[in-house]
Formats: sequence, C-alpha cells, structure tokens
Amino acid sequence: MRQGKDWKFPLHILTACGATLLLLALAIVMAWNARENLHQVLLSSVDETVARTSLDVNERVQDIFQPAQQQVAFWAHQDVVRAQGLEQRLRILPFVQQMFATQGHFDAFYIANPAGEFLLFRPLRNLRVRQSFKVPDAASLLVQARTLDRAGKLEGEYLFFDDKGRLVKREKRGDYSFDPRERPWYRLAQTQSGAVLTAPYVFYSTRSAGTTLAQMAPGGVATVGVDITLEALQGQAEKLRLTENTQVAFLDAESHVVARDQQSDVTTESGNVSLPDLAELDAPALLAAADLGGGVLTRAYASLGGRDWEVLSVPVTTTVSGASLRVVMAIPHDDLFRSARKLLRQQMWVTLLLIALSIPFGYWLTQRVVTPLRRAILDTQAVAAFDFSPSQPKRSRIAEVDQLSNATAHMRSTISRFLNVSAALNSETRLDRLLNVVLDGVVAAARAQAGALYLFDDRDWSLRRSQCYPENSQALSESLSIDGNRDHPAIRAMTSRRSYISPDGKSLAVPLETLSDEFVGALMLELDEPMHVDEQGGPQGTHLAFIEALSSTAAVAIETRHLVDSQKELIESLIQLLAGAIDAKSPYTGGHCQRVPELTKMLVQAAHDCEEGAWQEFRLEEPDWEAVHVGAWLHDCGKITTPEYVVDKATKLETIYNRIHEIRMRFEVLKRDAEIQYWRKRSEGVPEQEAWDLLRIRWRQIDEDFAFVAECNIGGEFMDATKIERLKQIAQQPWMRTIDDRLGLSREEQRAVAELPPRPLPAMEMLLADKVEHLVERLPSEQAMPEGLGFKVTPPRYKFNRGELYNLSISRGTLTEEERYIINDHIVQTITMLEKLPFPKHLRSVPEIAGGHHERMDGRGYPRGLTRDQMSVPARIMAIADVFEALTAADRPYKPAKTLSDSLMIMARMAAEHHLDVELFVLFLQSGVYRAYAERYLLPTQFDEVDVAALIDKARSGKPLAAAT
Repeated sequence: MRQGKDWKFPLHILTACGATLLLLALAIVMAWNARENLHQVLLSSVDETVARTSLDVNERVQDIFQPAQQQVAFWAHQDVVRAQGLEQRLRILPFVQQMFATQGHFDAFYIANPAGEFLLFRPLRNLRVRQSFKVPDAASLLVQARTLDRAGKLEGEYLFFDDKGRLVKREKRGDYSFDPRERPWYRLAQTQSGAVLTAPYVFYSTRSAGTTLAQMAPGGVATVGVDITLEALQGQAEKLRLTENTQVAFLDAESHVVARDQQSDVTTESGNVSLPDLAELDAPALLAAADLGGGVLTRAYASLGGRDWEVLSVPVTTTVSGASLRVVMAIPHDDLFRSARKLLRQQMWVTLLLIALSIPFGYWLTQRVVTPLRRAILDTQAVAAFDFSPSQPKRSRIAEVDQLSNATAHMRSTISRFLNVSAALNSETRLDRLLNVVLDGVVAAARAQAGALYLFDDRDWSLRRSQCYPENSQALSESLSIDGNRDHPAIRAMTSRRSYISPDGKSLAVPLETLSDEFVGALMLELDEPMHVDEQGGPQGTHLAFIEALSSTAAVAIETRHLVDSQKELIESLIQLLAGAIDAKSPYTGGHCQRVPELTKMLVQAAHDCEEGAWQEFRLEEPDWEAVHVGAWLHDCGKITTPEYVVDKATKLETIYNRIHEIRMRFEVLKRDAEIQYWRKRSEGVPEQEAWDLLRIRWRQIDEDFAFVAECNIGGEFMDATKIERLKQIAQQPWMRTIDDRLGLSREEQRAVAELPPRPLPAMEMLLADKVEHLVERLPSEQAMPEGLGFKVTPPRYKFNRGELYNLSISRGTLTEEERYIINDHIVQTITMLEKLPFPKHLRSVPEIAGGHHERMDGRGYPRGLTRDQMSVPARIMAIADVFEALTAADRPYKPAKTLSDSLMIMARMAAEHHLDVELFVLFLQSGVYRAYAERYLLPTQFDEVDVAALIDKARSGKPLAAAT
C-alpha cells in the first residue's frame, strides 16, 4: 500500500516472503548437509554392526572352544591318564560317546603318554572317514590305539563300536605307526600347564579345517587332546555379510583362510591337505583388508579395479592360549550407499515440494503472527469499554508482539483479580478461603513462582504460615521465630513496617497492617525475575503498588475475620459452658450433654457419606453442619430450669431429701408404743412370757411393714394392685402426734395450711397419708403453654403432689405424673429459650433440631406431636443419639449400664413401634456408628455380641407408619 512517497507493505505479505526465502535456504542447506552426514552415519552404522556381530562371533567361538577346554581339563585329572592297558582305558567309552553326542564339532578325542601309547576316539559321522577306514555298517565310533605289549613294543589296533557301546569289529593294524609325540599339539602342551590351542590346519581324515586343543595331565603322565572342526565359522561368515556383494573370510595368524562365506570347505574342492593362503585366492579386496592387521577393529577405504570398497579387519578372541583368528571384510560402496542415494533423491523432491508450498505456508505463518496483534487491539478496546474479564493471550513467535499481547492480557487479568478480591471481601465468610483468593491474586499479578501468607502469633512471638502457593511448598518455612530469624525478609518487613526485598532481589516481603496500624502478618513472594531496589533499599516494580494494595486488603480481612472468629469462639465456649453446667448440675445426667453431640454428628456424617439407599440424596452444606453442631449441644439447655431434686429423684419419697427417714421414725414410734403396751400388760398382771410373745409378734409385724414400704420406695419393681392394697392397709395404722405440726414452717408451707383448721393435740395421725399440704398449686403463669410454638402438652393440675401414699403407689420408676411433666418440660423450655434467640439465617433450624429429640415418628411424641415427615433428618437423628446415650451411659447412679446388645434391642423395639426412625436406626447399625461410639465411651463390660441382621429385622417388623399413625 502507498501513502504519499512512502511505500508501506502489510506485515503478513512481508513476513510471508521472508518465511518462503528462509524455508528455501533451509531446505538447500539441509539437503547438502544430509548428503555429507549420511555418508558418515552409514559408515558409523557399519562399525556398530560389525562390532555387534563380532561380539556374536566371539561368543560363538567361545561356544566352540570352551566345552573342549572343559573336557580336556576334566580328563587330564581323571584316572584314565594313568590307566595301564587298553581294557582299562576303554572304560571311558560310554562317557566319550555321550561327549560326541552333545558336541557335534568335536572330530576326535585322544590321550597320549610319553611312552608313545596313543588312544583316539573318532565319531564316524563323515562319509569320507567311513570309506577311508572301511567302517562296518553298524559301527558309529572308531577307536585307534597303540599300546605296549609284554615285550615293550608298540602295536596298533582298530576297534569299531556301535551306538550302544558294543564292539562290532576289532582288527590288528601293524601298519598303524602314528607317533603322537611328534605332533604339534603334543609338543605345544608340554610347554605349559594349561590348555593350548594349535593353529588351524586341515584334518587328514576329513579334509576339513580345524584345530586341536590339548592339555598335559599333572606330572606329565599323559596329554589329552580334542580335534575341533571349524565348519561352524562358515555360518558366522554368512551373518557378517552386510550387503549382497560383501566378501568375508576367517584368517589365522599367517593369513591362511580358515572359512569363507558361500564356501562350505576351504580344502574339499581342491583336495589340499593345507589351508590356502589368502593371496592364492582371487579376492584383492579381502587381501587389502588383511593388510590392516588384526590387533583391533580397523576400517579403511580401498579403490580396486575401478570399484570403491570399505575394508575391515575384526579380531576374534579366545580364552585359550595359542593360535589366534580374525575376520576380514570388504563391502562395495555402491552396495553400501545405494539406499542413501535413493534417500537423497527423495529429499530433493521433498525440497522442491516444500519450495512450492512455501508461499501459502508463509501466508499462513503470517496470519499466526498477525492474529495476536489483532487480539491485542480487541483487548485494548475491551479495557476502554470497562470490560476487565480475563482473556487468554494469543501467543506469537515475535517477541514484541508476544510481549504486547501478554501485557494487555495481564493488565485485564490484574484488574479482574483485584475485582475478584473485592468481591470475595464482600461475600466470603471463611478467612482461609478469602486469604487464598488474595494470595492467588498477588502471586499471579507478581508472576511469582511461590508465595505465602504468614499470620502473627503474639503468644510465642512468631510468624506462622497460613496459606501457601503452590500447596505444601518446601521453599517457604512453615514457622518463623522472630528472635531466631531476624534476617528473614518477612521478619525484616515486620520490624521495619515497610516492604523489604532480599539482597538477590528474588524474595519480597510486605507487612500486613490494619487500619489501626496493628501488625497481623506478612506476605512473602519468591519471584522469577529479580526486583530492583531504591536508594534506601526498598523494592521497586510495576506491580509493587498493586501488591501492597492487596496486602492492606488482606490485613483488613484478617482483622475482620479474627473478630468474627473470636465471637464464634466465644459463642461456642458459652454453648459448651452451658452444656457442661447442665451435666455438672446432676450426677445422674453425667456427660450426656457432651456425648450426645458427638454421637449425633457421627450419625449425620454417616448419612451424608451414604452413596446408596434411603440417604443417597441427603447432603449437608457447611452452614447446615454448624446448625447441627449448635442444635446438638443445646438440645437439653432447658434442663437448666429443671429442679435437680426432681432430676435426681432416686426414690419415690425423695424431694430435696429422702422422706423415708420420716416414715422410719413413725415406725420407730409404733415400736415404742408396742413396748409401752408390753409394760402396761405386765403392770396389769399379764404373764411375762405371754406379754413378751405379743411384743415380739408386734415388732416383727412393724419391721415387715416398714421393709415393704422401704422396698416400694426404691421403685425397682412394678406396683400391682395387691401391693398397693397392702400399702393402703399399712397406711391406716395410727400414731399419736403431740407436737404442733405448724411450727417452723416456711412461708410457702404456712400458706398451704393457712386455710385448714388446726387440730387439737394430741392428734391421731395415719402412718402414711396424702394431705392437702402435700399438694402444690401451679402458678397462673404455668397454667398454659407458650403460644405460637405448636406445643401439644397439657400441664397437670398440680405442680407437685408430695402425698406419701400417692408417691409410694407409683407403678413404675420413682416419678409422679407431676414430676415427669417437670422433667419433660425441659424440652418445652429448650424450644422456648432457643426460639427467643436471634439466630442468623443459616442457624434458624437450631430450635427444630434441638427440640425434636422427644418426638415420635407416629406423632405421639412431645412437646409438638410431630410426625416423621414433619421432622428434619438431624432432628430424627438427635432422637436416636439421645436414646442410645441414655441406655448405654455408665455414670447414672439410679441404673446399671446396659450392654450393647440389650440397648440396641430396646431401640429396635422402639423403631418397630415408630418411636424412632426405622431407616435411620438401620443406618446407625450398618454404618457401624454404634460401635465407633461404644469404643470411645462404653466400659469394656458393656461390649458383647451384636446380631445386626436380627436387630434390623426386629426394627422393620412393625406396622407401616401410616397404619400406626
């Protein structure tokens, strides 16, 4: 595009042309470089291949020579080397046959001694050998022997054996004059104590190349040898052929050819009895390879007959001293580089194709460059339109474009994080989550690699890590003692009350101070790039103002949340203080108010965690858990209004004290009256024995009557009609009162008898009586239930009825109807008290949770008569927790602690009767909550076997809830 006199080119056109030229130049250089390097790569590959194959060859050679070495070493130390006569020596025949069967490359095995005696075992595998020795058809082994006769003369003999070791033929051979002592292997073995190996040679019998391995026996008594064929080396030579025209040969130390590729026997065709020399063969390339030497792997270039060759010499190692071998190879260059030339031609075509595609590719590449620029323009326009939502920067390979894109995106992200922090301050209620938001925003804005928030602990004068990024980072300490870490940046920031940076510029610490200049902590950052410092040593940076702004925000948040948390801690302490006071008020309730919350939360957690069944949809959010916690701890707060002498009533006559003592005194009076009657009868002339018998009968009757009354007072057994009738008969017994019973009364007692006419003294009283003064009227304010709370409880007429007969006639337990109402009234007081408290929204269910544990699922509970569907799950759980704790508590003086099985069976019956929620009781059993609670709070004597299946069947055996209702 042209403007005035200046030519301006679009960036994507300019970049496309540059990319095309660059690609063209790169393709040409790569093609040239590939041609040069590929040659070296192929040669290196040849070296590696040959080296790897030579290792295989060496292993194969060891496989050939090692068994032979082991055999000669073994037989050199056996008795056969000292055996006298052929028959003794032939005892090893079975072992030798087994040796030939397992070692196919053994051509012969023999033993020779200094006297010239010789014993040779030869397997008859070779057709040439069988024809030469005229072997019988059944024979598989030939033994050639020369032994001394009685005259000390050596005589020859051939023995033929079959594969069973049976002698097939035996013939004397006077022409067999072989002297082993003249052989190279014998002479070589005499020179050293270990095994020796001869140079390769052609075996006379088989006309094949081989070598002999021999070892002299201790003391020089004999020499053991094995002929080894080297035919297996031909297969190894075939393996070494890397291309179709590769030439390979095995040579000995004198460059005699031991084996060649594509040739089964180096001597068979010509019939030679010696190994050919490499110079005799028409193989100039191999001859060039042989000239390289044989000590180490050597490679060279050779040009012969107008053809280029790579020639190599590879040593072959053995563990036996003596002859050595090596491999020579010749590889034609035209074979070796055929695939490379093909590859270069393909690369040339690819290069041409890349050149053809360079123009559209360059255009595409420029679009990749221009797109981030366009995106940066859009981001800038969005910021101008007050859209600060984070955006992902469009990356570019051009540094300036990439920096512009990143800077624009980072600007939007920073502003967005600041807005997020502001929103979190207004909405987040948990300090740890709020501080996480602040820390994440600061770390991202500062592009730090790690960060942490430290809170000041004034108890031990230290900084403790509250939040960390990344989590569980080991780079930032968890605790900093102010006295022991004065050089730490966070401590420096605390003491100086200003931002501090470490000398290397990579650690930044910012103090956290409230609006009232109170130090509450420090923000610590580990930076990727060093930050500069000013003349006073303070940090400088484009993000410092933002970091300090967020830090002050965090300080205010910490101060605010500390205040909220301290208030919560105070309320929690007051709740637990109230519960503890209620438990301490009566030894009969023990730790009930503290144990029920634990059991309640355990069962609520079990329902919350349930993934199937009736409770798979039941889930509690964090505010709901707080409501359960508070409701459980306050479920019995109304007991603070319940008189302890009612809660603690252990006997029927007990009020503030046990009135059985008054009654006992009356019985004592009756006994004294009987004794007075005894003396009167004596004074009237009644015989002593007769009067005494009447006295004893009367006393016994009085004691029995009191014992019965005392037993009724305990309330341990059911009071049926017979017992109540006897109690009434005992009550009719009179006793004389001679003292005014209105003396020493309290005002309330005086008010109760004020309207009654005084009785003249002495007055006859009944032994047990229900008097008007025993009735305590209910105050007008106590006549009705609080309105608007849905209570369905009718108070009894009297607040207390302390009548003696009335109390002693209680059929079960020790409480009268009036006293039971007072105890049950604690739940009414609980609900009334809690409903008056200004609970926040998330705790408004506390009164319902705390006040529902005496309701029944069928609507016959109290104080509201709610049904199962009208109660929340936590309220129903509270009922189970309350009953189970009461049944299993071991700190109740008025009852023994029940075992697990007894307690759970009672609860199963209650569930069947729809007193308790059946499905929650089943969850209580199946989840194991009952046992987990028992392990923490029950005595060992309460543990016994619990049949969960039977309890569940019992709980579900009741009528359906609708029918029961």
